[in-house]
Amino acid sequence: MLPAIENRLATLPRELKPLADVVRRHYARGASVRPDGTVQIARAPWMGPEAFALVLYPPADAAWVSAYGQRLGRPVPEAYARVLTSVNGCFVFGLALYGLPPSLQDRAPRRDHSLEPLDLAAANGYWAREYRGAGEEFHFGGRTLSATENVGYFLTSDGSVRSRRKDGEVLREWASIEGLLIEELASVEAADRDRPPGAPTPWSFGREQS
Repeated sequence: MLPAIENRLATLPRELKPLADVVRRHYARGASVRPDGTVQIARAPWMGPEAFALVLYPPADAAWVSAYGQRLGRPVPEAYARVLTSVNGCFVFGLALYGLPPSLQDRAPRRDHSLEPLDLAAANGYWAREYRGAGEEFHFGGRTLSATENVGYFLTSDGSVRSRRKDGEVLREWASIEGLLIEELASVEAADRDRPPGAPTPWSFGREQS
């Protein structure tokens, strides 16, 4: 394994260990580290010549996390702030964790064509409204459930995590982000494993919003 990737995985906190495990399982399918530190795993040529099924973005600056709360009038929950300062969002087989796009953190947005995570501010300012009953829960990600439906991930005020349909149904609930990742990463991995070679991906979440 490339030292840059091994070192990155070694620094991830416990709640992101399931993510590190997925990277290790699929590393043999191809790996790359972009100049900005973005880790890419498992080449996906059916999506594009430079596409990968797993993308882990570099850690967010702690100042960005603080500034988010100042701009939005609502701080990032501590449990997700720890995630952001280790992985500023990711995309794994149709599962996405949102982040703070670097180009939106400066006064003058950069146009350097770097890969960026889906925007946490847009998720909580706009996308969360599509989920009935979510109220003040913190929207931090989601995944493809079927060819026609995506579900959203939400942190509650007591620190638990929920998977919600847009009609308001709560599909699952976990005690932590780690618990969610253990189950949901296994599910999206299985969906990819069942895909016939060369067939279109069974997941779409993240790509249509990026």
